[in-house]
Amino acid sequence: MKFNQVVPNISTFVDKKRISSAYVIDYSNLSEHEVEKALVKTSPQYYNYENVGKALDSLLFNDDRNMRILHKLILKKILLNQDDFTMNQGDLDDEIIRVEQEIVNESNKELLFKNEEKSKYIELFKYVLDLAWERNSDISPDEKNLIEKLKKKMNITDHEYQLLETKIGKFPKDQNQIHTRGEIKSCRQELQKQGLLLCFRDANKNDYDVIPEETVQSLRKFWGIEMRTHGYRELLSNKRVRSKKYFTDILSKAEIPVESNPSLDDLKELLVEHVKPTQLLGGFSPRDGLDLNSLSDWCKELSLSTSGQKNDLIARIIEYYDQIKAIAFNKDGEADQRELYFTFFEQIAERKYDELRQQQVITKDKECDLGFEAATYYIFEKLLSHKPLQLSGTDHPDGILAYKNKLILWDNKSKETKVNLKDHIKQFDRYIKESTKDIAAFIVIAPDFTEESVKDAMKYKLNNDVIISLLRAKDLKDIAKQYAKNKNEEPFPLGNLIQTGIVDKEKVIF
Repeated sequence: MKFNQVVPNISTFVDKKRISSAYVIDYSNLSEHEVEKALVKTSPQYYNYENVGKALDSLLFNDDRNMRILHKLILKKILLNQDDFTMNQGDLDDEIIRVEQEIVNESNKELLFKNEEKSKYIELFKYVLDLAWERNSDISPDEKNLIEKLKKKMNITDHEYQLLETKIGKFPKDQNQIHTRGEIKSCRQELQKQGLLLCFRDANKNDYDVIPEETVQSLRKFWGIEMRTHGYRELLSNKRVRSKKYFTDILSKAEIPVESNPSLDDLKELLVEHVKPTQLLGGFSPRDGLDLNSLSDWCKELSLSTSGQKNDLIARIIEYYDQIKAIAFNKDGEADQRELYFTFFEQIAERKYDELRQQQVITKDKECDLGFEAATYYIFEKLLSHKPLQLSGTDHPDGILAYKNKLILWDNKSKETKVNLKDHIKQFDRYIKESTKDIAAFIVIAPDFTEESVKDAMKYKLNNDVIISLLRAKDLKDIAKQYAKNKNEEPFPLGNLIQTGIVDKEKVIF
């Protein structure tokens, strides 16, 4: 979201005033409408690179150590890796706590490096940290400045730094205590005061943190970030670069120590931590990296333009992988394909083949229909707690649900344009009349419907006394997400979906 798109939806007037305090003069004496206008007018100051840099420096060397640690976790580690750089505030709090606990758990293992040079750097850096903490209960801004310079000089990553502080009992806080939600909230508010973070409230009154697109560019430039981490890892899996020889050659030219006989995964992580994607693809001199033909073939494979110079092709490839969305994983660490289909539910419904291929959701067009059905099963079974009934034969609707002493039938219709009910009514009528039990409703799930479809649904109800509910894919997804988030113990009340014509999600009662 762009800065000016967020402003009208900022959660509360208090939040608007807090955010405006960064650059709006006399903000405390302005009305809410005046504050909004002032924020829009001064918006360029919020994402100006110099201003962003000053704000980040003030946080890095803040007297409050919680601010020093949390601002990087919130902005750099989490939000810059999110789709749309947006996250529900409660989920963000949970993620910070999870990340910090994971670091504490990992610190219980030995931090071993087979590379002698790297081991010496780690030992020296830990010695400096021990000295800094030896006589104090905190590290001063001056000491922090020295540590940061040494960290950069020795190519110590943020993660390694955190692990070393954890080993001496100082990360995330003293005695390895995890930050509280109250402390996270305080940092969130400070980021708002600095103009680096905005917040907005959706129609369901859920609050979200968001980094505006313009600010993202300045943050990335400041931290030297070129793309989301999961996109970079996916890029590293391409056959044109995925080899120990290529990885070690690039790392060597980047002067990054590599242990003897490393695994491919170890090399990948070193590249993610130390080497920019442009350096991986283009190398460190005109003769390094991939040649023009390899880059051109890669672009052709991704359906990207193959014209231009080497830098142009590299930029297109990086932009392509940067747009890949994060895939949710189940508890066993394996991708849940149905959950992936659910993530792209609207795109599957609308058959956006190019986008779905880019996100590696499908490889063939025909997978759209299968994915649409699988995601709908996932919604009813996992999110709404209604296990669909077993189907027999081949001529049947896509799904059946038990509703009181009746049945609810549903059918998925994916299409690039609006679905016209009249084109499918004979098929649906056959399913309804062949049922051995009474039908409470027949739900058609599609990207959208024509105006005539609403009239035809009304006619069918009058002539057959069966309700046809027209349910937009986006609305079903929104309903499912909201219901699952509320963590209700009882199954979703299916009666909400029994509405003749277009289902109005605003009328749904949980």
